[in-house]
Amino acid sequence: MSEAKNVEELRRYAYNFLRHINYSLAKLVEHILSYNYLPSKTEMAKDLGIPPYELSRRLSVFRKLNFMFGVNVDLCAINLSRLIIISKDSIDVEELASNKSGHFLNFYSPIVLPFNGTLLMYYVPYGLDIGSFTSKFKNIVSYDVIIETMYSKAKLTEHFDFINKKFKVNWNRLHNIISECLKRVDEVGIRDVRRCFKVKYDSLDLLIIKELEKDPFRSLIGISNELNVNYAKVLRHYNQHVSKIIRGFRLRAIPLPPEASLYVAIGIKADSTMLNALAKALTELIHVAAIYLSQNSMYALLVCDQILLNELLKFIANYVSNYDIYLLDRSRRVVFTIPYTEYSKFLKYWAT
Repeated sequence: MSEAKNVEELRRYAYNFLRHINYSLAKLVEHILSYNYLPSKTEMAKDLGIPPYELSRRLSVFRKLNFMFGVNVDLCAINLSRLIIISKDSIDVEELASNKSGHFLNFYSPIVLPFNGTLLMYYVPYGLDIGSFTSKFKNIVSYDVIIETMYSKAKLTEHFDFINKKFKVNWNRLHNIISECLKRVDEVGIRDVRRCFKVKYDSLDLLIIKELEKDPFRSLIGISNELNVNYAKVLRHYNQHVSKIIRGFRLRAIPLPPEASLYVAIGIKADSTMLNALAKALTELIHVAAIYLSQNSMYALLVCDQILLNELLKFIANYVSNYDIYLLDRSRRVVFTIPYTEYSKFLKYWAT
């Protein structure tokens, strides 16, 4: 598909989304994203007080609007973390894919401003020598190992004007969220990743997760048929392993209008308490694709227009002074899934 056709399709999806979204569908989005595990459709329908066929009908509306869900995979539980690298070098994605390190590439996007560079994210197996890995890159501005990833909770009932059909951020609500988080300092913190090593998984578990990433509402029978693996075996692996690795749903595709959207990464330096408070507030916005937290850094990846970006920077400046904005090339970004083929079922670990 040509770039022009792709933009036109995104514009059509965005128009249809704004036309059809209502309070009921917004509440359904919030309910789906509220789970911290992967429920069955039957369980979700029961929680919502509607029959399963009605839930299926509403989910089909989302698909028509290109409003799509994925699963939130606990990378820590499968012995992976993310490494974010910001370089002042303009690196071609094919150059990265041609060498060994490219096999674990997670995200690629050229940086347009404040310099011509590259933002990279890698899946990093635990035990990898980070210093040796980053030494392969020149002109690195910064790099951070990500401990926690948070995705948008899309509180549309709080941040959308259903009468005028437009996004409207409730900034007072976000300020209150941060204030409440800062009052509960003892409850806020980045988890101890060492506990994750106790989770059992193997190559079949990873293949099941891969299918759930495509469609988290797909039945295990359908996954069994797709993988050509006995249903009883798929069910056993799901119950014993996969269910402990999935941390609920995430938004995978959001129909925001392309002509008014900037693709932006915001890097923030602060103490972990403030970063967690900011992250909890910002994940209420549908424009936030993901927030990546290290011990003293945070990277927010979002799609928004210029007006919202200006307001967002003013909001952030109320709490921190050390932050950087990177305008990314949305048309050339590339996103890679978990490197399933790089897991060795013989060594029972990631091939490095």
